[in-house]
Amino acid sequence: MFVPGLDAAAQRAALAAGADALVADLEEFTAPADRPAARVRIAALFDECRAQGVVAATRINKLEDCGLDDLAGVMPGAPDAVFLPHVEHAEQIAALDRAIGAHEAALGLPAGSTEIVPTLESALGVVRALDILTASPRVAACLLAAEDLSANLGAERAPDGIELHAVRARFLVDCIAAGCVPIDCPFNFRDPDALRADLRWARRLGLKSKCATFAEQLPLIHEAFTPAAAEVAEAADRVSRFEAQRAGQSAGERVDPPVYNTARRLLARHAAFEQWAADSAARTPKGDAA
Repeated sequence: MFVPGLDAAAQRAALAAGADALVADLEEFTAPADRPAARVRIAALFDECRAQGVVAATRINKLEDCGLDDLAGVMPGAPDAVFLPHVEHAEQIAALDRAIGAHEAALGLPAGSTEIVPTLESALGVVRALDILTASPRVAACLLAAEDLSANLGAERAPDGIELHAVRARFLVDCIAAGCVPIDCPFNFRDPDALRADLRWARRLGLKSKCATFAEQLPLIHEAFTPAAAEVAEAADRVSRFEAQRAGQSAGERVDPPVYNTARRLLARHAAFEQWAADSAARTPKGDAA
């Protein structure tokens, strides 16, 4: 969930709405004159995030703009991740890696503990994705933009989202190949039915993480991407029936291999969420660990 860097009310509303990761934005959502104060606010916000088991992140500006000043202002708060906008080549990631490493060393933070999340916002960024995503071991996830990317492509935006389907599919493939979590682009229409349809398409494709800028979208995103108890039970039953039929012991309805494999993936995702919840409850703030 992206929130303005200086708006404490919006930040706390996003936390209350159930965001899994909060990205306090110093780029589009914070006016240049407000950035010095926002950096101080964001550094303090990270502790509020971690107290609730939420990933504490920020989006800085491009390094050639005021991104280095942004980084210097927020690193004392020990962000879990730093989002970098408008990434188009690997050297941007390498430069940010070096800058973060210097701050970690100066602040006594664990080396390598701050992740980098590139944002791909142009055709050039998309076609260079694999190089960008493998430019630093800090890159564990990547975000695909919506509006700037659409503008770069000359696409016509509509709630059905078909203009970005091909790019989103390509983005998923590149992220999986690089071993990164693909964060799907935000849905920037206030249309719940269209959002539900878009989320069904994204989940079917294999996307499992979504960016949001509207807090009211979070329940629908969680509903779409989090396996429900009934889904988990149904998947477990399908796995059991398939394995029984493979052993020649089943007299029930046949389960085909694609259905079995989909069920196994759903159970694996459910187990990963259970582990995430356990890890969040036990998470130690950076700098407090022995």
